[in-house]
Amino acid sequence: MSSSVSGDIEPSKKVSWHHGNLREEMVQRGIALLALRGAADLSLREVARSAGVSQTAPTHHFGDKEGLLAAIATEGFHRLMSERLAALKDGMTKERRLRVIMRVYVKFALEQPELFHLMFGPRVSDKRKYPELMEASAGSFQFLNNTIAEFMADHAEDGRPPRFSAIAVWSGMHGLATLLSDRESGLCQVPDDMIEEVCTGVTNLLLGGLKMPHFEADAPAPARTGARAKK
Repeated sequence: MSSSVSGDIEPSKKVSWHHGNLREEMVQRGIALLALRGAADLSLREVARSAGVSQTAPTHHFGDKEGLLAAIATEGFHRLMSERLAALKDGMTKERRLRVIMRVYVKFALEQPELFHLMFGPRVSDKRKYPELMEASAGSFQFLNNTIAEFMADHAEDGRPPRFSAIAVWSGMHGLATLLSDRESGLCQVPDDMIEEVCTGVTNLLLGGLKMPHFEADAPAPARTGARAKK
C-alpha cells in the first residue's frame, strides 16, 4: 500500500447529488481511499461515508465492491491517458513522443501504485464483465499502438505489424513499472537514486530492438539420423 497518503478522508457534507455527479464523487472518493487503505480494505460503506451519502448508495451505482473497483480502475485508465496527453508537446519527434508516453507509464505507477495495481491486477477477476473498463483499457493500448506505428514507419521496412511491437514495448515497460512500484515488498533491487537511469536504459533497449530488422526464429532442428532415427 502506498505510504504517501496517511490519515482519514474527510467526509463530504450531505448534499443533493445529481445521479451522474454522485457516481463520479464516489469513484473519486474511492480512489483517495484506495491509496490510503489498499484494495483489500476498501469498503462500500467507507466510500459512502466519505461521500456523505447513505450506505446503500454505492450498491445502487456499482452493485458490489468489485463493481466499485472496476469503476475506479476505469478512471485510472482515463487518468493515465490524460497524463500522457499532457506530457506531449508540439514539435516533438516521433521517437520523443514514444519515449515520453513510455516514461509517463512508469511515473504513473510510481505515483499511484495502488491504482496501477488495481488496473492491471486480479482484484477485478473478470474484467470482461465491465464494458467501460474494457473500453478504457483498450483505448490505452491503442494509444500506445498508434504512437509505435508512427515511430515504426521511419524504422521498419519489413512489414512488422505495429501491434506486435506495441505488445513487446508494453511488456517491457509494464514489467519495469510493476517492479518499481512494488517497493514496500522489499523485493525491488533498484534504489531511488537509480530509477531515472534504469528507466532510460530500459527505454533505450526497447527502442533499439524496434529499430533492428525483424528476423525469424531459428528453424527447427533437422531430424536425427543414424540407428536411433530408424527405430
